[in-house]
Amino acid sequence: MNPNSRLAARFAALKTENRPALVSYVTAGDPDMATSQRILEGLPDAGVDVIELGMPFSDPMADG
Repeated sequence: MNPNSRLAARFAALKTENRPALVSYVTAGDPDMATSQRILEGLPDAGVDVIELGMPFSDPMADG
């Protein structure tokens, strides 16, 4: 499935619920891989609608 379609579908569903989206940003592997995985798996149950996963990069200017 096209990720943009999933994102558009999520925002459309939220619009019908008349509520804003809770978007969470997580840096992959921070503070370690196991903790990062547990955080990612727990976000939906915590009410997060959209998860943005950041990939660490050595040059902060190129990040994002």
